[in-house]
Amino acid sequence: MTRQHLLEAAAIVFAREGFHGATLDAIASYAGFTKGAVYSNFKSKDDLFLALLDDRIDRQAAITAEVLDEGSQDPEGQLPRVRELMHGATYFWDDTFVTLYLEFILYARRNPDARTKLAEHFHRDRTIIEELMEREYERLGGRGRRAKEPMAEISRAVFNGLALARLVDPASVTDEMIDMVLDILMESMGVNDGPAGSEQTPELGAAE
Repeated sequence: MTRQHLLEAAAIVFAREGFHGATLDAIASYAGFTKGAVYSNFKSKDDLFLALLDDRIDRQAAITAEVLDEGSQDPEGQLPRVRELMHGATYFWDDTFVTLYLEFILYARRNPDARTKLAEHFHRDRTIIEELMEREYERLGGRGRRAKEPMAEISRAVFNGLALARLVDPASVTDEMIDMVLDILMESMGVNDGPAGSEQTPELGAAE
């Protein structure tokens, strides 16, 4: 419970002060603890921030898994549910957190230790997406049209890019655009007949 309270306090203080402006003293105080309580759960401000990222991604993954498990077994029937999920206000990070995330990326670019930890976070994030994809392939009794790892990375990159575009020009990222991206990604990830989990990767230059 102490860890969760600290994560909730960190989300507020980081959003209010930015990554560089926030201090562990301020986060501990907001949570009602001493700084010693922070260090008993997290080694540094970097680790606390990355734990906050992981916590948010875990929540997104849990929501996604619940929606997919409760939905239709037919891919066509799932698309409306996925669209509803993606348009939900609680699913995407808000602009404040996207800005904070970008601040940490720029900081990590100049800090080797933080960059290594952020790369580990990226790998963890991609693995979660791959696991969600694998669950769907197994549930639908087929195989993915393309390998999971690159498709997971492409999916993450696309939505991270849309989040950054929304910071600069909010009107450019419309519901229709998100629907189009979902159509393209879900078609690319679609299921072919065959053993579950046995992806096939088209040869370069092969016709789709």
